[in-house]
Amino acid sequence: MVQRVSREAGLQAFIDAVEKDGCVIIKDFTDLKSLVDAQKEVQPYLDASAAEAGSKVGALNGGTATCTRLVGRSKTAREKFFSDPLYQDLAEHFIGLESTAWHGGEARVTQSHPLLSISITMSSQPGCQAQLLHRDDKNHHARHPKTDKYRKGRDMLIGLFVPACDTFQANGATRIVPGSHLWGDDRPDFGADGNQGVVDAELRKGEAFVMLGSLYHGAGRYSLPTGNRTVHIFFMCSGVHRQEEIPYLSYPIEEVKTYSQLVRDRLGWKQSEPNLGWVDLKSPEFLLE
Repeated sequence: MVQRVSREAGLQAFIDAVEKDGCVIIKDFTDLKSLVDAQKEVQPYLDASAAEAGSKVGALNGGTATCTRLVGRSKTAREKFFSDPLYQDLAEHFIGLESTAWHGGEARVTQSHPLLSISITMSSQPGCQAQLLHRDDKNHHARHPKTDKYRKGRDMLIGLFVPACDTFQANGATRIVPGSHLWGDDRPDFGADGNQGVVDAELRKGEAFVMLGSLYHGAGRYSLPTGNRTVHIFFMCSGVHRQEEIPYLSYPIEEVKTYSQLVRDRLGWKQSEPNLGWVDLKSPEFLLE
């Protein structure tokens, strides 16, 4: 069972849950109006994607309509979901970096903040098959020493899933393996039927699901004859890793200028200390002035 935690419990309660299980459900993440607004903003893109038979990239099998470039196409998703302070705080805790380097005899402490790796809305349609259980940090060739106790710095990817509807087994709720973020890189054992240790991360509208990139998971099979299961998805990676989506090509600079400082920084328009991501030896935010 996935732990469900309310905001009033405080940040440490969420950190404890993620360290133990690799994931947590935020009970009171958003309001219904924001979900309706976001749906209106992404629907034209979902309709266009569905007309093309959906995406067949990576783990998607053609039964999923998508809206890519989500933070640019949905103001609500950008400002209400991705920018949510709790998600941002969890990202800073789990994948933010701080290190000390010596310059002669002087110790210099620098920080690298998380970057938006991908933002996308996925809408599973009737007939959409279940994904194979996988880790999303595979894209970054992450390695995982087996451990019994979580240690900060182990992960470099953290995701946020915001459902536009209630999710449950029949409409393909995400299948997860709590605790698998502590596993090593040997072949995983999910039992003879492939369901050993697997639970459905069933969500209600207004809730959200946060998980580490090292957690085994996969979208479930959509077995209903009608309808869809729409989820807004965001992943952030450590500031020293390559982003899955190329933000400098996905989001025109004139649009980026209208975004909040937080979103600009998370897209990579601020140098990662001490010297990653500059233009003319300067942090690139000057180009947004």
